[in-house]
Amino acid sequence: MSHSAAMKFTCFGEALIDLLPNQEGALLPIVGGAPANAAVGFAKLGGTAEFLGGLANDAFGKKIRSTLDSYGVKTRYCPTFDNTNTALAVVTLDEYNDRQFSFYRNQTADLLVSEAHFATFQWPICGLFHFCSNTLTTSEISKTHMALLKQAAVHQQLISFDVNLRLNLWHDVSQLSSRIEACYAYSDILKFSLEELEYLSQAANSTSQQYCHWLFTLGVKVVLVSNGKHPVKLITQSRCIEVPTPDVQVVDTTGAGDSLISGFLFYISQLGVNKENLANNTHKLELAARFAVKCGAHTCTQLGVMQALPTHEQVS
Repeated sequence: MSHSAAMKFTCFGEALIDLLPNQEGALLPIVGGAPANAAVGFAKLGGTAEFLGGLANDAFGKKIRSTLDSYGVKTRYCPTFDNTNTALAVVTLDEYNDRQFSFYRNQTADLLVSEAHFATFQWPICGLFHFCSNTLTTSEISKTHMALLKQAAVHQQLISFDVNLRLNLWHDVSQLSSRIEACYAYSDILKFSLEELEYLSQAANSTSQQYCHWLFTLGVKVVLVSNGKHPVKLITQSRCIEVPTPDVQVVDTTGAGDSLISGFLFYISQLGVNKENLANNTHKLELAARFAVKCGAHTCTQLGVMQALPTHEQVS
């Protein structure tokens, strides 16, 4: 497998600061945000990645830009906003080292981008477009999100959606299902945690199995379902494969899902997989999932996300 991914990776969404507790309980500011993590994950593995999203002209916004730049993620389309703040996510760990999030995100820079900010963006000829659901939480950012998603589809990008549900970011949870489901018709690859899949299935009055079947009727080709240390399910219309996760000493699970999806997308980008042949390439998809679980597990062994995302050498 070559090291330069054939497909260029474009991520849209929120870059923010995770405030993570260290062993003494002090909060450490660490650059995060699921789409930003995925872009860094892809770049660290050896791919070409670009991040699209709004950044504040504050100390945290500058820290985000310099961090993304240091990992080789392009930030040309990260407009800077004055007189606003960077979104913050305060992460607390419970007795089982599972994370709880409190968000400070009111009119922050990541919510202020409009379609016009990306008007001159050149879509790659052969590209992957990846996004999450936290840019659907307000009607304004949702409009920008859907406009970019439609452009990605027009430009024949292979489209990946990591649902990455954070219920406490939604002021109006009644909008949640319809906004998320509006994205499915454009998506080739979907990633859920088991909890997210069950939540959305129940909201649609269906079982997880019925919900996945419905996704395939909409044109989704691949569904990945993670479940902590339990096997990851790789589901296509014809197959359901369970991929066991490696046994590691868990320090911090923050970003494990971002690492999993960026590893999966990096691997398939190397294999000449495209929109047309994606669903029929079960063997390649399974190899990609086996690589992805190694990436996710590696990320759990250190505090923080970006520095814990693996390089190709660490997981090959």
